Amino acid sequence: MNLLEAIELQLPRGYAIERKLGTGATSWVYLASRDGGADRLVVKVMRSGTVKAENVSRFLSEMQALRKLEHPRIVPMLDSGEANGALFFTMPYIDGETLHVRLHTIGALAIVDALRIARDVADALDHAHAKGIVHRDVKPANVFLGQDGGAYLMDFGFANTTTLAAAESRGTGRPVVVGTPDYMSPEQVTGKRPDDWRGDLYSLGCVMHEMLTGQPPFTGGSSQAVMRRRLTEPPPDVRTLRPDVPGDVAAIVRRNLALSPSDRFDTAGGLRAAIDTALAQFVGGG
Repeated sequence: MNLLEAIELQLPRGYAIERKLGTGATSWVYLASRDGGADRLVVKVMRSGTVKAENVSRFLSEMQALRKLEHPRIVPMLDSGEANGALFFTMPYIDGETLHVRLHTIGALAIVDALRIARDVADALDHAHAKGIVHRDVKPANVFLGQDGGAYLMDFGFANTTTLAAAESRGTGRPVVVGTPDYMSPEQVTGKRPDDWRGDLYSLGCVMHEMLTGQPPFTGGSSQAVMRRRLTEPPPDVRTLRPDVPGDVAAIVRRNLALSPSDRFDTAGGLRAAIDTALAQFVGGG
């Protein structure tokens, strides 16, 4: 019996693995279907050959985080198990595409669309932070845009939980740098400040800048160059690249991109409220 057959035996009755949806650093993602595809779910499987302590911990960390979270804008975990030595868990299947794909397809978004996506992500983060969970990898590839018009936060593999924190510091006595360079907060880059919820707000500020202008706030020829600019240059104004962005919207992005965490929004809920106020100026917003 191969791995997928073993996993199928643990899925709800009648489900079968249909096809691979993608491959991550530590996992495979499959589509499972039943009744000719009318009923579907996603299966995330720990990849063989990636079973290092930190990779197992990241997979377990995502499972640990998702068990605590129940929010309409966070893709939930339905079930979990182990088959042939491989960990896996299931999630509902949502029709749509990632924000990463959308941005690379059409470029900058309409201002109202960017605000609505950011509001959904901020709402999801507010829930996660209230549960003591910091995502640490907010980026367009981890924001899913459903055909229902909503945005969903996913992939909590880097979430700051007890399991992952212990694995990261093992043998070093300090946390390792995690995240994606284009969207990492200054404190993630340097490790000199506590890596708290305000790092997620910075990352969402980077995502907002990209949604409004078509590019992250800091670019460069290498990851090191991007991170160096983040630490040495003031946050850019989105209106430099897109003059039609209202001043209050530009101010929200700029505040999120503050070098010091204390200069950002206090909470994701506070950010969401500011976005709601900005949306109210648009016909049909709010």
